[in-house]
Amino acid sequence: MAARRFTDLRAWQACDLLKKATYVLCRSGSLSRDLKLRSQLEDAVAGPPRSIAEGFGRFNPADFNRFVVMARASLMETQNHLRDAVDKGHINENVRLEHDRLAETALQQTTGLMEYLQSSEALTNARRARERRIHERELRRTEREPEARSEKSEG
Repeated sequence: MAARRFTDLRAWQACDLLKKATYVLCRSGSLSRDLKLRSQLEDAVAGPPRSIAEGFGRFNPADFNRFVVMARASLMETQNHLRDAVDKGHINENVRLEHDRLAETALQQTTGLMEYLQSSEALTNARRARERRIHERELRRTEREPEARSEKSEG
């Protein structure tokens, strides 16, 4: 089934789940008071769903893939910041591992999306979607033309 919205993508959903869990983590304990690390972590974890959403709007597999690559890098950055939080004593290793499992799931889904976007199937599907959009636009245009002609003849 083709994704109609970026929220339909499993990669976006996995990234969003990690983001929400990390936001909850950042609001508690000493991590909430380490403004620099908290800001870096929140920034890194917000990047993947944002990049996937922006790439989805490009309607071009190669363009979309560039954004997914950035999302993947931000997931790894998030994992690094979680390790920093352990090193600074803000969270324990078990908490990091819980978030790391979410990050690994997001990485798997994101990598799968990258592989799809690099496939010939993605190019074929993008071409079909583009043709469908053009056809729908033409239909809307022809539906409006009779209305415009009748308004002119009435006026």
